[in-house]
Parts: sequence; structure tokens; C-alpha cells
Amino acid sequence: MNKFAKFIVKHKILIVGITVLLCIASIVAMLNVNVNSDILSYLPEGVPMTDGMNFLRENFGMEGDAIVGVANVDYATMKQITDTIAKEEGIKEGGVIWIGTLLEAKKPAGIPSWLFNFDDLINGMKANQDLLNLFYPTMGGEKRPDDFAFTDEVKAQKGNYMVMLQLNVATSSQEALDLITKIDKTILADYDHAVGGSTKITKDVFDSTIGEIWKYLLVAILVMFIILLCATTSLTEPFIFMITLGISILINMGTNIILPSVSVVTFAASSILQLGLSMDYAIFLMHAYSEEREKTLDENLAMQRAIPKTFSTISSSAMTTVFGFLALFFMQFKIGGDLGIVLAKGVFLSLLTVLIVQPCLMLMTNKLHNKLQHKIIVPKLKGVASFSIKNRKVIVTLAIIALVPCIIMQNMVDISYIKFVDGPANPTEIQKQVDSMSNSIIAVVPVNPEKNYKFLENLKKVDKITATMGMYNMVPENIGKTVGSMIENGTKVPGMEMLSSFANNGYTMYSIMLDCDPESPEAAERVKQIHALFQEQFGDDYYMTGMSQAVEDLKLITPRDFAVVSISSVLLILVVLLIAFRSVKLPIILIAVIEFGIFVNLSFTYMLRQSINFMAYIIISSIQLGATVDYAILYTVKYQRYLDITPAKEAGYRALRDSGASILTSVAIMAGCCLSVALVTSNRIVGEITLMIARGAVVSGVLTLLVLPAVLVSFTGNKKLKKLGKKESKRIKKASRKNPPSDEGDLESTPELALADSNFEQMQEIVR
Repeated sequence: MNKFAKFIVKHKILIVGITVLLCIASIVAMLNVNVNSDILSYLPEGVPMTDGMNFLRENFGMEGDAIVGVANVDYATMKQITDTIAKEEGIKEGGVIWIGTLLEAKKPAGIPSWLFNFDDLINGMKANQDLLNLFYPTMGGEKRPDDFAFTDEVKAQKGNYMVMLQLNVATSSQEALDLITKIDKTILADYDHAVGGSTKITKDVFDSTIGEIWKYLLVAILVMFIILLCATTSLTEPFIFMITLGISILINMGTNIILPSVSVVTFAASSILQLGLSMDYAIFLMHAYSEEREKTLDENLAMQRAIPKTFSTISSSAMTTVFGFLALFFMQFKIGGDLGIVLAKGVFLSLLTVLIVQPCLMLMTNKLHNKLQHKIIVPKLKGVASFSIKNRKVIVTLAIIALVPCIIMQNMVDISYIKFVDGPANPTEIQKQVDSMSNSIIAVVPVNPEKNYKFLENLKKVDKITATMGMYNMVPENIGKTVGSMIENGTKVPGMEMLSSFANNGYTMYSIMLDCDPESPEAAERVKQIHALFQEQFGDDYYMTGMSQAVEDLKLITPRDFAVVSISSVLLILVVLLIAFRSVKLPIILIAVIEFGIFVNLSFTYMLRQSINFMAYIIISSIQLGATVDYAILYTVKYQRYLDITPAKEAGYRALRDSGASILTSVAIMAGCCLSVALVTSNRIVGEITLMIARGAVVSGVLTLLVLPAVLVSFTGNKKLKKLGKKESKRIKKASRKNPPSDEGDLESTPELALADSNFEQMQEIVR
């Protein structure tokens, strides 16, 4: 590291030049990163939702769906709209389904009359109650006439029309996003309309994240800049810190191009988390440089000494953070690995930029730094230390008592699964209709007329089903058996493109509309009942997808992922701490305090009667532990050093006196950064993740400042003073009893304490 430091100092102009080129390249690369906004695509293989989507893609050419509603238009206008949509790239053949699909069906050439009466087929489809419920236009709130008298007079009236779209391009692809945008903003721009379905949800997630990322980055930077002004000694330091970490974030986002794709959550949240996690590295280099400047007039030599000193410190911090992120790789929900690799890469790049780029910026602005110096405005928290240590028995007892209810409450948190973006506060009537149709189960079963008609008969007994759409309930039973046999043998029915959309390769597809919220108990019960009906007729030879099915899959995955991430993050970080402290007791105490903080954080969600997105619920244990255990490490290292030469109570007091400002600064940076994002974003996943991390940082900080000193003094108070003789040890203990630590830290002065204070001013190893 000494040779490395000399190289950095000697070639600072060259390094800055190369960094500028890397930033330009990173901007270009970042604009070409494949951002995946389809959250459900990260479900693991083997769950019904994933298996069903794979089957639809391979056998029906269907990648996604959308629902379009248009209000206050007549039939002729609606036909023009649907004809225009059908020509758009991304719509599969026969994939525009509305009432006109039935009305415009005509007898094609090539159907012999002896096979079946085609007019009977069309009339049977028109008489289908489920189809009529789905697509018959709502006119002035009037109900559909029972005889379906869709005359020319009715066609001339204006009403609300519903259209189902089937897409042959991936839901999160740019083609799908452009298609939905064109339908929404161009084709339907002059009409009162609404768009829904899985593709629209994916687009909303993408827009709410990409469109807002620069806004909340600016807010987070402003908040952090204000915090840094209070915590640093010169007006130049916040600028240097922000530029240094801004470079590392930019390079991290650019190097994401080496990955097949990154989730939209990772793309948005990783930059904020990287900024909050890595700021301590930049601050410590500045502190190390200031300490070395007091020993030499040569600023280059001071920096050469500060870089190795900084490396030994922040590498330990980076290791605990990265090991916390490694736990995310054990998640079944694959977005965990996606987020873990980007965050781990970001921490590593922050380490490099602090060691390579920041020294150059500091040396190039050294004169300006000296001119713009000011006092630090951070409380020293002496009263907190005194209170914690004096009342340690009460504090430890209360913490133990609170542990059990916190564990219970964190298991009772209300978890949401597919509420990714907040909808309109006052939805229109057409929006309500679209939202209702968007909650559908899409199922695929073998072409078998007898079993399919039996299934449809049983399905009528299930409540909360608005309508069912499929080949066998479109086609009269006497004709359906013939048509089904034709499709089963691979024969296409000429002219019936809509039927071909619902049957292919020996399988037929159903769209079952549910009249309930996808996350409601009613939806869960309907999914269970429909599974049972399919099992009864087809055994395991069927596939089910849809929002309600996705919720059920996530309900099974989330508890397992939460447990695995929580346990693995604890074990991984415990290994690091065991090596660092060469002790079993201290690492267990540190992790226990931070884990208690995680339970408290989740308990607040329950007590406030808030719901939390399943992703935030899963990853909070890993991120809060990895990011905030550094607070506990910093305090404990200082406590250990003082414990060698002072009684436990005095060691606890002095350790907090020395580390309190640093811990408070770290908490403020992480909490301020994340909270600013949570307040401005409309993406519920990003908002809830950042809110939980912000609150977790505050909770962990409070526990480190208040509970950890009490715990350490209580459980390590009998440790002997190693470096002093028995007589001197007794004398110091006696002095401590006569003059216990006060808010001013008064204690009988000893040469050893004076030496300890001097050593801490020049400490070269502080584990962050």
C-alpha cells in the first residue's frame, strides 16, 4: 500500500484525466443497460406463475397482456380504434379481442356444411353470457339487455367498450413499453380511456422509477450536503466527498452493462444505498489525512501515509457490508441476487474511488480547503453515555423484556405483494372497469371437450368470478367437440383467429376474471378452488398464471427467503467479527443488538398499521445488519482499547465520547439519504425499502448509543486491567467509584489515561 500511495500522489493529474474518461464511458454504458421492470419475472423456476408464463410463451406466443377501456364512443369509432391497434407491432395475430370480434365474424370459405353449421357457431358465441358480461358496452349505466339486441340503433349509441390485448413481445421489453405508450398517448389520446393489465403495470413501475430517479438523487444529495456541512471542518469537504462517491456510483451504474439485465428496483435503489453506505470511507480518509498533516509540513507525504492507514480501516468496514449483501444471493426470488451483486460491486468501487480519486482531489484543492475551514456542528452526546452506563441494569432488563413482543410483532407485519405503484386517487368509471378486468387468472389445459365442459360446469359454482373466456365457453357444446377435435389434431379453424388465440398445440387457454382484490383472502380462496377443479379434470397437466396466482407464489417464497437471508447474513457477518475481534462474546453481543434493532424496525411497521412490500421485508435484515453493524463495531473497538487501562464504566463512557459524533454522522447520512427518497418517490417498492432502511439506521444508531454501552459494561465489567499492576488497578477502580463518570467525564487523572487520549488522537486502526 505504501508503493500504491506514492503512485497515486505522483500521478494525480493522470488519474483525474483517466477518471473523466471512465465517467464519460460509464454514462454511455448506463444509457444502454437493460433495465427489467417486470418484477414478477424474477420468480424462481418451478412455481406455477413462472411455469405458466413459460408455457404460454412457448406454445401460444404470448408474452404479456393488456386491458384497454374506451369511454363514450360509438361502435364504428371503437372498430376504427381496434383495427388500428391490431396493426401495431407487438400485438399477436388475433390478439385484439372485443365485442366486435364476435359481431364481425363471418363464415370463411372451406368449411363444409356437413362438418358443422358455422352460423350456429357464431350465434352460439354471441349468446355466451360470460362474453357479453365482459364486452357488452356500458351505456349510461344501463344493464345489458338479456336478449342481446345489438342492433344498428344500439351501435350508434355511445358507451364504454372493453378490449383484451395479447402481446407477442416480452412484458418488460422496450417494444412492449413503446406499444403501451403509443396506445395510451397517441391512438387513444383524444378519448376518455384507461389501460391496465400486466404490461401496463410493468410500464408504470418503469416510468415511476426511471422518470423520478434524478429527482430523488438530487434531493438525497442536497440532504447529505447539509449533513456533511455540519460534520466536516471545511466547506470544500462536502464537495470532494460528493464528487468522489458520485464517480463511483456512475461507474457502478455503467458497469451494470456487463449483466444481462438489472431490475428497476436495483437500478433505482442501489445508487442511494451506495451513497449512504460509502460516505464513511470518504470521511475517514479526510480524517486520516488531517491527522498526518499535523505531523508533517509535506502534504504529499501526509497523503502517502493516510492512504494505507485508510485502507486498513475501510476495508474492514467494506467486508462486513459486502458479506451482508452476500446473503441476498440465497433468496429464491432472484431479484435478491440482482440487488446483491450491484450493491457489492458498488461498495468495492467506492473503496477504489476513495483510495484513488479522492486523494487527488484533496491535494488539488488543499489551499482552498485551508481557507474555508469551520467548526464541526455535531453534539458529543456525553449525557447519553452517562445515562446509559448509570442505568445499565434497567436498560438491559427493558431490552430483554421488549425482545419477545418485538419478535412476535415482526412476524405479524402485513405484507403486500403486487402493489408496486400507487394508482389514481379518484379513478374514473372506465378505470374501475379496467382494473376489475385486470385481475384475471390465465390457465392452460389440454384440448379435451368432455373434460373442459365438465370443468366449466363446475366453475359456475365458484363465487367472485365475473366471467370466463375460453374456446369451450365461446363455442356451443354440440359444435365445440368437433372444433376441439380439429384443434387437438393441429387443424386450424379458418377465419376464426380469436379461437386460434385460445387454442394451440393441443392445449386451450382460459381467462378467468375475479371480482376481488388479488391480495384479498377471497382471491386466495378462488385460486385454491380453481386449482382443485383443474386437478379433478386434468390431474397435474395444466398451468395457471395471473396476478392472484403470483400473490400465492410470493406468499410461499417470502417466509423462506426472509428466514434464509436473516440467518445467512448473521452467520456471514459473525464469521467476519470472530476473525476481527478474536472473541466469541463480543461478536454475539454486537449482532444481538443490531438484530434487536431489526425486530424493532419491523415492529414499528406493525404498530403503525402499515403494510410493507415483500421485497423490503425480505432484504431489510441483510441491509440493516450489514450497514449498521459498523456503528456497533466502532464503539466496541474503542471500548476494548479503553478497557485495557480503565474500569469498564469509564471505558464505556470514554468510548462513546470518542465515537458518538462519528456514529451520529453515519446515522444521519444513511437516514437522511434514504428518507428523502422515500418521501418523493411514487414507486412503492423503492419507497418502502428506503423508508425501512432509514428507520433501521435510526433504530440501530439509538441502540448503539444507548443500549450497547449498557450491555457491554454489564457483561464485560469484570475484565481485569491487563496493562497495569494489581495496586494500580485497585487505585483506578477506587478512583472510579469515588468519582463516577459524569457529563463532563471527570475522573482522577492518571498518566495511563492521558496516554490513552494521546493514542486515540493518532489511532491508525479504527474498524468502521
